[in-house]
Amino acid sequence: MSEQAPVQTVLPCSQCGRTFAHSDLVQIAGNWVCGNCKPGYLSRVMASGAAAASPLGWHYGGFWMRFGARMIDGILLGVPLLILAAVLIPNLLRAQGDASNPAFAGFAAFSLTFFLVYFLVVICYEVVLLRYRGATLGKMACGLRVVRSDGSSLGWGVSIGRFVMWNVVTSGIPYLNFILMLISGIMTGTDAEKRALHDRVCDTRVVYKQSMA
Repeated sequence: MSEQAPVQTVLPCSQCGRTFAHSDLVQIAGNWVCGNCKPGYLSRVMASGAAAASPLGWHYGGFWMRFGARMIDGILLGVPLLILAAVLIPNLLRAQGDASNPAFAGFAAFSLTFFLVYFLVVICYEVVLLRYRGATLGKMACGLRVVRSDGSSLGWGVSIGRFVMWNVVTSGIPYLNFILMLISGIMTGTDAEKRALHDRVCDTRVVYKQSMA
């Protein structure tokens, strides 16, 4: 006697009226919506102001949790740099008295190469992890994930754009960085969806991973 296949729950889409399996629908603002109708419906919900209640059921990461995640990333990336700098700088100081000293030229070339490689590592660390895991190690440790406004994963363009907006534009420009970081922090603390400046530009959200389950 053959086993009967399990019966799937079928629900209608609140927008187009077609019926779909429960797994093919998403609940937004209390309504079941299919994948085709989701982008347009979500835009209308957000435009109406109902997004403040997080129609997708997300719990957004606040300022201090995101700050803690950045601190963890800073420690992970900064400790190796400090260790190597502690080894290199004394040797450079001893050799700098004679610029023609081959040791000085060698250490200078190595230091320049190291800092260029380190900068590339920092870029790859954030961009690659955001692209494939949706979070850096610091955000993973804090249970956070970065997604698009519709819940989709980040592509290469958004991952790179988010890195540039925070590390180059917001915090990388001397003098202006203080103002931009202050504005970004105020945005994160006061916005209903906890969006910082780079989140607004790149249309991303930082949410707790368990709230997306």
